Amino acid sequence: MSKIQVYISLLIFFSIFSCQKSATNEKMVEEIRLGRELSPSEIIRNPVGEQGLDTSQVAKIKFLETDISFGRIKEGEIVEKSFQFSNSGDVPLYILDVYGTCGCTVPEWPRGMIEPGRGGFIKVKFNSEGKTNEQRKRITVVANTFPVETLLYLDGIVSSKN
Repeated sequence: MSKIQVYISLLIFFSIFSCQKSATNEKMVEEIRLGRELSPSEIIRNPVGEQGLDTSQVAKIKFLETDISFGRIKEGEIVEKSFQFSNSGDVPLYILDVYGTCGCTVPEWPRGMIEPGRGGFIKVKFNSEGKTNEQRKRITVVANTFPVETLLYLDGIVSSKN
């Protein structure tokens, strides 16, 4: 075979194989429709990837206490307690949602960006109307942290009105 025939053969060989897609190097992305709206915790960046856990780009929320007791109260009283927190991460903290397990526990939280090193309070009001005996109310905080949900608890004893 002459040099020209070798060059033509190589040219044909490379042009055929260079046009084919490599299945091993390409990753397919497929859109998944759930048929419902996503919750805030489902759309926050997940720091678990191919390289393992990388929490350098998520905020870190640290609470002074995650379990606060309101002691003993009479049925019908409304108590308010505050959970103090700080952003101990390197990126701004965004609290997207805070909710209780029922309508008797109503949280208030700071909106907007909380810079690293700064903090605030999540205030929780508990209405004991119709509640008696031991009470333990869970408050869920959804933020750009890992994990995206942090659980807080407000508990105490509610005595009947009589």
